[in-house]
Amino acid sequence: MQVANDARLNIESKAVKVTPAPEPEPEPVVETTTEQVAATTAAAETEPATPDYASDGSIGAQAVSIAMQYIGIAYAYGGSSPATGFDCSGLVKYVYAQLGVELPHSSSSMVATGYQVSSPIPGDIVWTQGHVSLYAGDGMVVEAANYGSPVRYTEQWQDYAVYIRPY
Repeated sequence: MQVANDARLNIESKAVKVTPAPEPEPEPVVETTTEQVAATTAAAETEPATPDYASDGSIGAQAVSIAMQYIGIAYAYGGSSPATGFDCSGLVKYVYAQLGVELPHSSSSMVATGYQVSSPIPGDIVWTQGHVSLYAGDGMVVEAANYGSPVRYTEQWQDYAVYIRPY
């Protein structure tokens, strides 16, 4: 089928009106005294930043406790030790090796280790396509996310994760 050279296509559309969202209310300014600032600073310096996960003695809790020691270690693609840095699966593999659990150095292979669980507990592997992290409890994970981001303790950001208990 051919279309004539002088064919025309007429399209009609109605104008769309957009109403911008209202500006958010400014947050109230709270004045703090020098004493309050000093007390907050002192508390931050003496309180632990994260819970002591090894206290219950489980292998998963021990794994989280070990992983927390490497917060701040640089991300390194293929990295599998604190000396060279970690990638996501290298961190999980290294941590569990300290506890006598052998894991592959590949996030895609880790999904087939251990067994899947529906409700994670500290120490479970949080698996999503191309990434793994270590569930730390209360919606938090320890992970080596990507280049430029050191090992960190952060909120779990992965949607539709598969939880793996490797022991």
